[in-house]
Amino acid sequence: MAEEKFEWMVSGDCVEGCTSPPVCPAVWGSPLQAQFHQGRSECEGVWTFNVRQGYYGNIDLGGLVVLYAFNSPSPFPQPERSPWKCIIFIDDKANVQQAEALENIFRKCWSQMGDVIAVKRARIKFNKELIDGGPAARHTVQSEGLYNFGARPFGTRDRKPRYVNSYFGGHINVGISEVNEFNESALPRGKWNAPGMSVTYYDFILTPKKPNWFP
Repeated sequence: MAEEKFEWMVSGDCVEGCTSPPVCPAVWGSPLQAQFHQGRSECEGVWTFNVRQGYYGNIDLGGLVVLYAFNSPSPFPQPERSPWKCIIFIDDKANVQQAEALENIFRKCWSQMGDVIAVKRARIKFNKELIDGGPAARHTVQSEGLYNFGARPFGTRDRKPRYVNSYFGGHINVGISEVNEFNESALPRGKWNAPGMSVTYYDFILTPKKPNWFP
């Protein structure tokens, strides 16, 4: 059977680091650890998307990186009509057409969660280091002056990745940050230095029929 061709598609690696201890209670829709957030049930973090393959019409998007830097609603779980907020950062290696395509895709996909405050460009370096051939992996994401992130996976005794199930039933591999610094004044809660916190990682795919990046 021929693979379905969409108007657009992106797929690759997703890694998220936040400011709650592993595994972040937001995975379960539970209140967040207020002792780490000035007495409030809230969280901040960054989803990084390393696009290994992708297109928008005839525009190739492979090899580019996009970030969602986010604030959860406060308090969490959120009251009705309390959106998550994010800034989208697009790889500065993208040309004008690629950047517009990525903005269109990632705006549409975030709209199911909340509001986009701004879209910015950034020089982003992404690295994934497989352990014993994978799927367990170490990750680093660096954007000078904006984001510095390094994470190691949690593993089982036989060195397989530990995971939890997503809301949709797929495997979300879990780990812990070793470096987790972010600084962007345009995001309301946009500055933190919080190593030792929750990390999730997995392969992602986004299409018009699947606008959610969770497996």
